[in-house]
Amino acid sequence: MKTRLCIALGMSALLLTVACEVPAAAAHTFHTSLMHIEYDEQEQLIEISIQVFTNDLEYILSRRSGKKVRLDRTPDAGQLTLTYLNEAVNLKNGDGRVKILSWVGMEPEADAVWLYVETKMPDGLEGIEIRNRLLFELVRDQVNRVHIKYGERKDDLVFKPGDDFKAILPAHRDVK
Repeated sequence: MKTRLCIALGMSALLLTVACEVPAAAAHTFHTSLMHIEYDEQEQLIEISIQVFTNDLEYILSRRSGKKVRLDRTPDAGQLTLTYLNEAVNLKNGDGRVKILSWVGMEPEADAVWLYVETKMPDGLEGIEIRNRLLFELVRDQVNRVHIKYGERKDDLVFKPGDDFKAILPAHRDVK
């Protein structure tokens, strides 16, 4: 009886260890992020809102920081998130310089979280390029959708692993 109990406890501990090591993305089969970009002409700001699965973001931040990160409990979760966003999401201005994103905040929503950042862009969105590599290091089938609104103009971009910079408002496509 004692032997079976020890084996059962050992197997439980092994399963728990393995479960803790499985990436967060394995918990769901839909690997996507959603980004909205809007230009505020009056403030000359690009306002960006990003929706990702909470467990995916917490997993990435934990792995990068070497400590368990919970968005609702870790005091520096906002700073860790901003650092990650500045590495994974890059905006180039018309001169080709990468802009630094500034933290606005985050808003949890069921299994997802909305992240809000912004950056000054006095010349508007013309000639701006973006690269969105959010969560690409987590799963190979990650897809990042980007919706852009610039006055009455709208456009959509899709980023998959291996994609590089893309024009936000490309001149060669009809935008709505």
